[in-house]
Amino acid sequence: MVDKTAYIKAKGLICPHCGSESIEGGFIEVIAGEAFQNMSCSQCRGKWQDIYHLVDVALLGKEDPWTGKSLNR
Repeated sequence: MVDKTAYIKAKGLICPHCGSESIEGGFIEVIAGEAFQNMSCSQCRGKWQDIYHLVDVALLGKEDPWTGKSLNR
């Protein structure tokens, strides 16, 4: 079993049960600033849920109304 810190350091690209990279993710459910994704491993058949938290926002458009800087790249 991979510990939580190692799993997060690997950016969720390995199975936390066996360390395999043969993982698949289901749809992402978003609820009030958090998102949840059920995951599974085709190697060991392990299952878990990834949890995401909103940490930033990037406005799309011509100008950021907060800073006045152009958002066009």
